[in-house]
Amino acid sequence: MAKHEFKNMADEKNATSLKDVIKTRLKNGLEGSLKSVFSEEDQKNMSGLVDDYSNAMASVIVDIVDNPMQEKKLQTLYNNEKHYLDILKDYKEEIKFATSLQAEIRKEQAAFFSSTLKEVCNSLKETQMTPECQAQWINDLVLSYTSSLKISSKLAEEHVMQLLGEIQEEAEETLKKSNNKGK
Repeated sequence: MAKHEFKNMADEKNATSLKDVIKTRLKNGLEGSLKSVFSEEDQKNMSGLVDDYSNAMASVIVDIVDNPMQEKKLQTLYNNEKHYLDILKDYKEEIKFATSLQAEIRKEQAAFFSSTLKEVCNSLKETQMTPECQAQWINDLVLSYTSSLKISSKLAEEHVMQLLGEIQEEAEETLKKSNNKGK
C-alpha cells in the first residue's frame, strides 16, 4: 500500500471515531434534556428520533471539521497563489521599471505644462516675432510635445502589457501543471 493510502485509512478511522464521540455526546445531551421534559414512555418513543438526529448532526459536524477534499483544494489554491507571488517577485524589477517609466512620463508632462511652456512663452514675448507667429509656434510646440508624450506613453503601455502577458503565461502554465498533477 502507498503511504497516502495509509494516511487515508487513518483519517477514515479518526473520522469514524470522531463521529462516534460526537454522536454519543449529542445523544447523551439530548437524552438528558428530554428527561427533564418528557416522561419515560415518551422518551422510549423518541429514542429512534434521538439516534437519527445524533447520527445526522455528527455526520454534518465531521464533514465540516474533517473534509479532505476541501483541504486538498485549499492546498492547491495556496500553492498556486504562492507560485503567482513568486512569479511577481521574479518580475519585481521589470514591474518597478515599468511603473517608474510611466511616472516619469507623467512628471515630464506636468513639468512641461507647468513651467517649460511658461518659460518658452516668456522668451517668445521678448523676441521681435508677431503675436500670431508666437501663438502658432507655441501651438506647434504643444502639438509636437503632446505627440511625443503619446508615443512615449504608448511604448510604456506596450511594455507593461507585454510584461503582464509574460506573467499571465507563466501563471497559466503553473496552473495547468497543478491541474495535471491533481488528475
